[in-house]
Amino acid sequence: MKSNQSLEVAREESFDIERPEVSVISVSSQVNVVESQDGKCHVRILAASKKALKLAGLVEIVQVDRKLTVRIEKKTWSINTSLRLDQEDQNYLGINFGSLRGLSVEIALPESANLKIKTVSGDLEINQSVSEIEIGSVSGDVTMNQNPTWNCKIKTVSGDITTHTYSACNFTLKSVSGDIKVYLAPDLNVEVDGNSISGDLKSEIPLDENEDASGNNNKVVKISSSTVSGDFNLVRI
Repeated sequence: MKSNQSLEVAREESFDIERPEVSVISVSSQVNVVESQDGKCHVRILAASKKALKLAGLVEIVQVDRKLTVRIEKKTWSINTSLRLDQEDQNYLGINFGSLRGLSVEIALPESANLKIKTVSGDLEINQSVSEIEIGSVSGDVTMNQNPTWNCKIKTVSGDITTHTYSACNFTLKSVSGDIKVYLAPDLNVEVDGNSISGDLKSEIPLDENEDASGNNNKVVKISSSTVSGDFNLVRI
């Protein structure tokens, strides 16, 4: 992900929401989720050029009760046929394909947040532990440096998934033409249900380590994983 130091803050808004439900929808934009230092939600729109600065006002940032939505896309419907999405993936993403190029978003969230992100042609990086996460990504990599408290669902098309896991969590990871790599903390047990078409399944962790997991239920990571033309790799940190 491009360093925010090379980008200019084009717009910034803050919201004081209890247990926020946050949605981020973006096309051709990078998304970075960071820790909130004061328990509020902070949204920063970053611009890579003077032209992009002028586009920042077109970004929708809307709060309705507990729901906060950030939408970085044009209003027109123009499907990028080079992505070669089937109808199922178009319905899954449910977003337009007009981009506001040169913009990125950094959003600071409290741990109580539920987060849903849908992106096209942009990388996504999670650097904050929230309650639950659901991610849909096309032509972009997903990197999670902090896992959520409860559930994490990620589906990518032409993008890799990398997660760093430090506490018990339930993962559902699906990738088409992308690799999945899960880094697991030393004190965690793991239960894996994985399959791959035209890809390898690898684990540096002996899966019979799970024999003592039932006596330590608060330290179990459950992973359901499937890949098409991609590898799955489980690694001990």
